[in-house]
Amino acid sequence: MTITTPVSRVVGACLLDAREGRMMLPEQPAELLGTDPRTLLALEDGRLEISPRALTELTTLYRFGHAQALERLLAGRPDWNGKVRDREPGHAQRLAACARSSGRVRWWSTVYLPTPLQTRDYARAMGETSPTGHGAPRPAVRNTVYVLDAAVIQHGGATPRLMAEQLDHLLSLLDSGTDIRVAPGAHVDPQPPLHVVDLALPAGRVLAWPDREGVDYCATGRPAFHIDAALAGTDPRSSRDALVRAADSHRARTALSPAAPAPTESPADVH
Repeated sequence: MTITTPVSRVVGACLLDAREGRMMLPEQPAELLGTDPRTLLALEDGRLEISPRALTELTTLYRFGHAQALERLLAGRPDWNGKVRDREPGHAQRLAACARSSGRVRWWSTVYLPTPLQTRDYARAMGETSPTGHGAPRPAVRNTVYVLDAAVIQHGGATPRLMAEQLDHLLSLLDSGTDIRVAPGAHVDPQPPLHVVDLALPAGRVLAWPDREGVDYCATGRPAFHIDAALAGTDPRSSRDALVRAADSHRARTALSPAAPAPTESPADVH
């Protein structure tokens, strides 16, 4: 049966990422399923519904420990907004797998920085885990752009030193080829909570709404048009200037502030 649901695209993207992680050609798992490679590719694209048996066999073959989570995602019912929630452990890894399988990825963040851009100290202050190692910088992923509302880099609460270091990290990422845009001005329409990720998957676009407890997935909608508008209103040069100004501002506040114990506020707190 041919389908084009967002969830089928997410599950297929995870399977594609798992197969490529095992460095397998489509012919190998297709033979296991007793089908042809074109059918397997259609499953990975999300254009065909995958059976529970095939899902179990493929995740076992790939040693992909997310079979139960994918089964529950497929069985989930959309809420009144058309969103299906992935709340199982490992939801961040599955979102990352979708991003790796996408032709284009666009993050839109309105409160704090997306996880791929966070330093270890920033992530610790936010109660998250940063992928950034001691050797930073890192991101510069192909076809990925991060759109930040200006407030994201201006916030700091009692953490100006941490924010200055975080913004220096963003500038290093820019120098290494990461596409980071700072959207100026206020939005007329309601902003998304925290983050929205626009994923261009093979069978169609999917919006992901990640938070600490899980990820909501739905078909593309108004936030995708807001990302278009934000990108149309900025460019790499103006975004770099905005980051430099914000970093200088946080450094100036650091110089004026006396030494203090660890802050009780997170970087997302407003001045």
